Amino acid sequence: MASPSPARTPHASAPLWLKVLVIVMSLLIVVGFVVVAAELARRISSPSTLGSPATSTSSGASFAERITLPSGAQVVSVGTAADRITVHVRAVDGRSTLYILDPRNGALLGTVDFPSGAIR
Repeated sequence: MASPSPARTPHASAPLWLKVLVIVMSLLIVVGFVVVAAELARRISSPSTLGSPATSTSSGASFAERITLPSGAQVVSVGTAADRITVHVRAVDGRSTLYILDPRNGALLGTVDFPSGAIR
């Protein structure tokens, strides 16, 4: 009577290139998770200037910016838009202007002028 041949397990019959491919892909998944976790930790631990006006530059030095407004003009509102500060100013003659500022250094980035009665 012939002795039965030992049963082969399914993973023993896989070619070597397939085993290497599975190991490499597994390592890539682990490295990807580590990179994502490290980036999340970095973003959570570092302060963000988005959405909140900063009163100092990135070096920590304070700044002072003087914006010349028309005579008799009034600041109607101040708001934030993405990483900018917007200041709505109304002149005596009814014209409105929107000043756009950089919150990191107070620099005037630009203005938007509206005709009389455009903003209510």
